[in-house]
Amino acid sequence: MQRQLLEARLRFVKILKVVVDEWDQDLTDINELRQERMDIQLLSDAEWLRFFRFTQGEVHLLVDALDLPEIISDENHIQEDRVTALCMLLRRLAYPCRLVDMEREFGWEASRVSSISFRFDPHRLTPHKLAEFTRIFIAKGCPVPSIAAIIDGTLKKTARPSRNQRILFNGWKRIHCLKYHLVVSPDGIIIHVYSPVEGRRHDATVLKESGLLDILDKHFWGPNGERYFIYGDPAYQTGAHIMAPYKGAHLTEDKRAWNAQMSKIQEPVEWMFKEVNSVFKFLNFSENQKVLLSPCGLFYMVPVLLTNAHTILHLPQTPRYFNCTPPSLNEYFHGDAVDDEDLDAWCMTAPWTAMDSAEDDSDGEGEDEEE
Repeated sequence: MQRQLLEARLRFVKILKVVVDEWDQDLTDINELRQERMDIQLLSDAEWLRFFRFTQGEVHLLVDALDLPEIISDENHIQEDRVTALCMLLRRLAYPCRLVDMEREFGWEASRVSSISFRFDPHRLTPHKLAEFTRIFIAKGCPVPSIAAIIDGTLKKTARPSRNQRILFNGWKRIHCLKYHLVVSPDGIIIHVYSPVEGRRHDATVLKESGLLDILDKHFWGPNGERYFIYGDPAYQTGAHIMAPYKGAHLTEDKRAWNAQMSKIQEPVEWMFKEVNSVFKFLNFSENQKVLLSPCGLFYMVPVLLTNAHTILHLPQTPRYFNCTPPSLNEYFHGDAVDDEDLDAWCMTAPWTAMDSAEDDSDGEGEDEEE
C-alpha cells in the first residue's frame, strides 16, 4: 500500500513539474513578447492560415476590399496599422482567446459594419443574377424553377444571464441562447442576416419581425417580372416569396418525394452555419457570449462577414456542391449606395444592442415557442 502511495505521489510530482515548466515557459514567452512583439510579416502562409484563417496575401486583399483606414486607433489613442489590427481581430475569432473589445480592434463603429455587409444587396443581386441562381438550383435537382436562395435559423448558446433569463431560454433545447437567421445563395454567400433574437422565439415569428418579407417583395423578382422564392424548413409558412415543405401526417407519395428532393436543396444552409463555427471557433464557447456584458450580435455578425470573404477566397463545400462561383472581393465589398430608404433604414438598425426589460425573470424558466 505504501509503495502504491509513493508511486502515486511521484506521478503527481512529475505532472506538477510539467505544469510548472509549462507555466514558466508561458511567463518567459510573455516577457519576451513584452520586449519584442511578434513580427507577423515573418510568418509562413501555413502559420497565417493557422492563426488568422487567411494567408498574408489574402489579408492584404481583405484590408483593401474593406477599405480600412491606414491607421486604426481606439479611444485611448492606441494605434495599429490596419493589417495588424485586422490580424488581431482574426486571431481573436479563430480561437477562444481572452475577451477583447472587437469594435476597438476593428476600428469600426457598429453601424458601419451593419451597412456594408448584412443588407440585401440589389446592386449585386440583380434580377439576372437571381435568375442565374434559379438555374443553378434546377441543375442540382430542384423541382421548383423559381427558388433563388435558402433560409434557416440557428441557436447559439450563451452564458446564463444574471437577469431576463426567461427571454433567452429555449424550451426545445433547454438552453439560454440567441437565434440567428441567415439567407444563403448557391455561391455560398450569406446574403442576409437578421440577428440576434431571443432564443425562445419561433422561426416564423422571427421572419415576420425581420422585415425580410418587405425586402423580398421589392427586390426578389426575375428579369421578366417572375416571382422568386427562398426555401426554408417546416418552421416557415409558405407566403408571397417563401416556400416550405408540405406538412401533415398523411402526405401522398408525390409530396413526400418533393419534400425529400427539396431537403437536399435546403441542406447547404446548415453547412454555412457549420462553416462560420469552424472558421471562427470563438463562437463555439458559450461562456464568451455574455448578453448583458458583451455585444453578442456583433460577435456573430463580424464572423459572418469574414466567413463570406473566406468563402470567396477558399471555396468551401456549398459553392462546390452547387458548382457556383462566388463574387470577387471587390464585387462583394463594392460599397455603393442603395436607392432604397426602407432598406437603408433596416440595415442601419443596430441588432446587437443589449436587450433590456423592466421585468427581471430570474428563475430561468417560462413560456417559449416550439421549434
